[in-house]
Amino acid sequence: MLTVDRQVVVIDRRPVLAPPKTKASVRDVPMPAVLADALTGHVDRHKPEDVLLRTTRGNLIRRDYFNADILKPAILAAGVPVDMTFHDLRHTFASTALAEGVPISEVSRWLGHESITTTVDLYGHLVPEASGRARTALDDAFAAASGLT
Repeated sequence: MLTVDRQVVVIDRRPVLAPPKTKASVRDVPMPAVLADALTGHVDRHKPEDVLLRTTRGNLIRRDYFNADILKPAILAAGVPVDMTFHDLRHTFASTALAEGVPISEVSRWLGHESITTTVDLYGHLVPEASGRARTALDDAFAAASGLT
């Protein structure tokens, strides 16, 4: 799991660490093994003391710098559509989790939404098969309870 408990904000044109926007924004998010392995290598090489990623000069990474100097070149190198944004990664995470059957309540918590309604409004269309899964689960439960299995 990856803990989200701080963010970089810009105050007087300087990046500083601050708490996330809301209480719900402080959260633990599942991290795939491939990312955990990459981060372990990064930590072993760079030995960060407080913040996982910084610029080569040791500064906090600003969103505009990250987008222009890191994300966009990586997108081009990977052959991903050039209009992809960092926020698209968040949507990919959510839609992939939902497509794999992760409960929308969990996805909502991982995204830091204060209300599950926000998650349902944004991603509810991605789980149309949920009613079918519910019917199957109920059929299986009632069949087992009535001795029909």
